[in-house]
Amino acid sequence: MDDATAISTAQARQLSVLWTKAYPIVSTYFRASLCDFHQAEDLLQETAAAAAEKFTTYDPSRSFTAWVLGVARYKLLQHHRTHANDRHVFDEDAILKLADVYAEMESEISSMHTALENCIERVDGRPRKLLEMRYVREMTPRKIAATTGMNSNAVSVMLHRVRRALRECIERQVAARSSAKPI
Repeated sequence: MDDATAISTAQARQLSVLWTKAYPIVSTYFRASLCDFHQAEDLLQETAAAAAEKFTTYDPSRSFTAWVLGVARYKLLQHHRTHANDRHVFDEDAILKLADVYAEMESEISSMHTALENCIERVDGRPRKLLEMRYVREMTPRKIAATTGMNSNAVSVMLHRVRRALRECIERQVAARSSAKPI
């Protein structure tokens, strides 16, 4: 980045705040569009870097999330073109439609993400450990079973119950927030 396009400290702070709010939506967009978690994470980082490089072109009168989803869409289309023979990659129309849908659902996704974080905080003990092993370390139920000494089926059942409880917790929190908002 040359001096003409470098952003000021105030712009860097503004970008940081805007990116923090948009991150869950952009992250979810990539994860929904790609089967490989690591590819999704790589594209997320590339999008963050591109957004920082192009931030001087961002129009603050527009939604930052919609703008950065445009950057993300471009990155995903580039990825699609380089992996065109992979049958797990969406076609360009689907990629464009997904970005539009995620932009429209920005507040709902943010609300659900916040609720998920709150609900996960309430999970303790063995269920919390299993969630971390499954979704942070990306271990299979079979590998979790071998590590914990549990039966593979028991791991799967417990993960299913925890996911169901998280879903119900999220639904309650989102419903409570939406009923508390003035019409």
